[in-house]
Amino acid sequence: MSHSSRSCAHQFSKLSSDMPLPDRPKSISLTPGLQWLTTDDGSRTLWDEQLDETYHSGCGAVAESLTVYLVNSGIHRRLTAGQATQVLEYGFGTGTAFWLTAAVAALNGAPLRYRALELKLLPAELLRSLKLDQCKLTEVNYPDFSPVVSMAQSLLEEFMRWRCTLPAEPLPGMYKWKAVNSIELELVVGNAADYRAESSVQFDAVYFDPFSPATCPELWCPEVFRTAYDSLCKDGTFVTYCVKSAVRKQLAEVGFEVGKVAGPAGGKREVLLAKKRCLDAMK
Repeated sequence: MSHSSRSCAHQFSKLSSDMPLPDRPKSISLTPGLQWLTTDDGSRTLWDEQLDETYHSGCGAVAESLTVYLVNSGIHRRLTAGQATQVLEYGFGTGTAFWLTAAVAALNGAPLRYRALELKLLPAELLRSLKLDQCKLTEVNYPDFSPVVSMAQSLLEEFMRWRCTLPAEPLPGMYKWKAVNSIELELVVGNAADYRAESSVQFDAVYFDPFSPATCPELWCPEVFRTAYDSLCKDGTFVTYCVKSAVRKQLAEVGFEVGKVAGPAGGKREVLLAKKRCLDAMK
C-alpha cells in the first residue's frame, strides 16, 4: 500500500519542499473513494480520497517497487540466479511489488513463496485497470525491463480469474493462489498488527509497505518490527520507503542493522535497508 508522504514534493529530489506537487493525471475508478493516479514512469497507482494518501510514489509506482523492494532487498539477485525465495509483504495493495517479483521468478525459473498481509483486498474489477504494461521505464535504468513488465501483466490477468472466485470482500484468513513455475501467493486477510512469526517459515526478505506512520501508526511500532525480525531467516533483509529517525531507532532496538540506501531515480533520495543481525542466536 502507500502513503501521502510518497507523493509529497520533498520526496521528489528535484523539487524543493516549498514547491507545489506535479500535476499528475487522475481518473475515477470503479471503487468509490479511490482514484487512479498516473505516476511519472507511466504506471498507475491509487489515491485514497479520504486519507489523502497514494498507494505508491507519484514519482513512479513500478520504479519504486523495483528499486525499494526487489533490488534493495537482494530478492532480484536471488531470483535471477534461480534461487528458491520467500518474501513477506506488509500491505499488498494493488499487488505491484508481487507482480514484479513473481515475473522475475517466472522468467528465471525460480520457485517463489510470497506471503502478503492485507486488511482488505481490492476488488477484481478495480485491479483490471492497473495496466502495468503502460509503464514507460527505460532499459537504460532497468535492463531487461520489458519482459518483466510483460510477464507481470500476464500474471495479473491470470490472478484476476482466480480473484473472481473469491467473495468481493473475503473474510479474514489465508487464501492461496498458485501460478506458473512454482510461484505461490499466500494472501493473509486481516489486521497485519495481529500477524505472528512462524518458526516453520522464515523469509528471505520483508517488503514493509503499509500506509505512512502518520496514517497507520499501529504498524510502525516495536511489536510489529519484532515480528518482522523473527520472520526473517539469517541475514534476511527488511526494506521500506520510510527513513524517519524514530523508525530507524525502533528497528535497531529489535535487532536490525539499519542503514539508508539510494531511492529510485527521480524519486526519494534515500530509502531504508535493514539486515537481521541474529542477536538472539549469539545470546
